[in-house]
Amino acid sequence: MATTTASAATTSAEFDELRREVAYLRKRSEQLAASLVRADTIAAAIRHELEQKRRGFTLMGELAVTLGQDTDYASAFHAISRRINSALNMQRTAVLTPNDDGSFSAVVLQGYDEAEQQEIGGRTIVVPAEMLDPLRPVLLTRADPDERLAEVRSALGLPYLISSPVLLNGEVVALLVTGRVREQRPFLPRLGRSDVETVQAVGAYLAAVLTGQRLQQAENLANYDPLTGLPNLRLATDRLQQAVTLAARDGFKSAVMFVDLDGFKAINDTLGHAAGDATLRIVAQRLEASVRKSDTVGRIGGDEFIIILPHIEHAEGARVVAEKALAEICRPMDAYGLHCQVGASIGIAVFPEHGSDAATLLRRADEAMYGVKKSGKRAVHFVGGR
Repeated sequence: MATTTASAATTSAEFDELRREVAYLRKRSEQLAASLVRADTIAAAIRHELEQKRRGFTLMGELAVTLGQDTDYASAFHAISRRINSALNMQRTAVLTPNDDGSFSAVVLQGYDEAEQQEIGGRTIVVPAEMLDPLRPVLLTRADPDERLAEVRSALGLPYLISSPVLLNGEVVALLVTGRVREQRPFLPRLGRSDVETVQAVGAYLAAVLTGQRLQQAENLANYDPLTGLPNLRLATDRLQQAVTLAARDGFKSAVMFVDLDGFKAINDTLGHAAGDATLRIVAQRLEASVRKSDTVGRIGGDEFIIILPHIEHAEGARVVAEKALAEICRPMDAYGLHCQVGASIGIAVFPEHGSDAATLLRRADEAMYGVKKSGKRAVHFVGGR
């Protein structure tokens, strides 16, 4: 009996030890499982971070190509917005620019339908100071309360967004806003800090685009007539000098024509300046249609134009072009809804017979034009009156 009791006690002790080992192993397994879950979570976060970085680097490379190719800066804005939507899995991107009263207007709305573009583009948006801080770009996700920046989110139809101001010389010149109408996890990766950094970098690219745009505008103002889009006196004189230099080097002739409209003042005085401006634009178009692509038509002020023929075989070739231009100018036109007609007096100077530099040729062509005015207008004269 004693032996049986001792054996039972031994067996019980062994079972207790086994139960303790099983409990330990179970606890250890749970700890290992938890560690694996944590490791998988960390790995997923790292993969997500790497994917965000990859998308950001891809976008930056694409933008570098875009800025190198797009000379039309409006096209560059739209191209940048399209690439943001594609590379960062965004659904909508907007570029806003400030108005004089401190509000903002949308100049790019990518990912919006036509009705939304008209509705949003037709009104101004009040942007809070929080979104204009260059050191604190805004990130709004599902975790943010609905009331935070509610007016802007509603105005742009973007409940989840990233925004970053675009600065030039310390001044906010645009606001880049990109985001999603809804979050679709796990199908779309969540918005994170890497996306914010990418959007900030895109803002720097936008600043480069705007800088180029301002330089282009300044160049246009310096070199082109704002009414007709033709080269102004500065640019036209430069082109004439280039033509003279090439003609002197290669031994051929060049010509410049001074064109002064006849009867234009009467249109301005009787029909108004709007009709006068329309007339000048039509004349500019007709003059350009009268010459080759290699030739230059410029407006040098008022109702005065010049035509530069950088390469002609003989002087009479210039007369042919001048008479064609005169015939085009004299055709009746519909200017600002009004029927009107002008003529022109055209003086021609030829290199090298009438001068060896741009200034001399322009002066001699001007003198020839005044000779036409004195002899009855609506004609073509070379220097010397022939």
